[in-house]
Amino acid sequence: MRVILQNRKSLLYFKASNQWTPFIHEASDFEGIIKAVDFISEVKLPGIDVLMHFGDPKYDVRLKVTN
Repeated sequence: MRVILQNRKSLLYFKASNQWTPFIHEASDFEGIIKAVDFISEVKLPGIDVLMHFGDPKYDVRLKVTN
């Protein structure tokens, strides 16, 4: 399982500081939900979902994070 961030409006995945990608396999893996949520709060990213990605999008679990 990978823990990644996705922008709700653009549907792009977080890759690195100020870098976003349309390709899920290029997204940064936060390796844990708490680490991902802490990053969103620290950087103050609006409109971001945390995805638990299991390799096939039909099994993804999406968590909506509100700031």
